[in-house]
Amino acid sequence: MKILAIATVSALLASQTFAGSYETRCETTSVPYQETVKGGEPEKVIGGALIGGVIGKVVTDDNAGAAAGAIIGGAIGAGNSETTVTRYKDVETCRTVFIPERVTDAETLEQVVVNLNDGRSVSKEMIMDVQYTIGVAYDGIWGPISRRAANEYLANLEPDALPEAPLYSLVVNNVVVVSSPDANSIEEIRKGLLEAGVDSQIFVDLQ
Repeated sequence: MKILAIATVSALLASQTFAGSYETRCETTSVPYQETVKGGEPEKVIGGALIGGVIGKVVTDDNAGAAAGAIIGGAIGAGNSETTVTRYKDVETCRTVFIPERVTDAETLEQVVVNLNDGRSVSKEMIMDVQYTIGVAYDGIWGPISRRAANEYLANLEPDALPEAPLYSLVVNNVVVVSSPDANSIEEIRKGLLEAGVDSQIFVDLQ
């Protein structure tokens, strides 16, 4: 699977209150399919040529007729033989995904967390922004893990200040491969390396 293009689509409207934005991501995959083709088996072509040669010899009683019959018989044999082969075609699929951003206003963050903990309605996009800000997986579902992380985050939040988001680093053989405040993207890279047989570790705020 190969990502060929990532097209950014602006979807921010004046009525929206979340910080992130939507992107359309496209990827192209090779999909196998079966196709029947003619003339794929040499033994049938040869058999047809031999039969055609015999017929040509009998009908014309000369070598020229045998040669002509062999050509015709071979063509018939090739035309009648069929085989199934596997071919591949590229298929592009696109999906629209939400890319969250940090909530930079401490009062807004605290109020949204209070609303979520009290069970009030909050947009999925805003929940993902808050989850991204407090450093948990942004799935848009406010559960026990998000609630606990938010309470710990706010407890350590200095008045009128919003600390930097935690930095996640992917380490392979004691070498930092990539660092990002986006925990989900680092986890995706880790899984990709694992599928390729490469072990790696994720560290938070690695010094």
